[in-house]
Amino acid sequence: MQTMQQKRAKYALEQVEQAIKGKINQKEFKAYAANLPAMIHINGLGQAAAFFKSKGDTHEALYTILSNWLCGNVEYASTQPYSDCDNLLAGITTKDMHQYRVAQAEAQALMDWVKKFAKAFMDGEETGEHS
Repeated sequence: MQTMQQKRAKYALEQVEQAIKGKINQKEFKAYAANLPAMIHINGLGQAAAFFKSKGDTHEALYTILSNWLCGNVEYASTQPYSDCDNLLAGITTKDMHQYRVAQAEAQALMDWVKKFAKAFMDGEETGEHS
């Protein structure tokens, strides 16, 4: 049986690998993934999620990673705080403060893994093509 930390790491690695294959701007992805935890800490999960959703492209890719995880859209993450919501912003705006705090802590833990894997596997090029 995997721990929650292992499940987070597995999901984060899958998402970083998918971003690389999807030809996403790796330089942006690494930078935004590194900044998102601080943004969540300073502004809160709701503000950070709304900002990333509104920006599109690489920002929205990171929003989608968070949304799918926190809404339990991953088979091994069905016990997430917003598992009965369609998307992260719906969960944030309809659930109670306890669930929000749990979701915020979970977002921080997940993004720590995303940030680490992006740093480890992305080469910093503007395109997704590895050398």
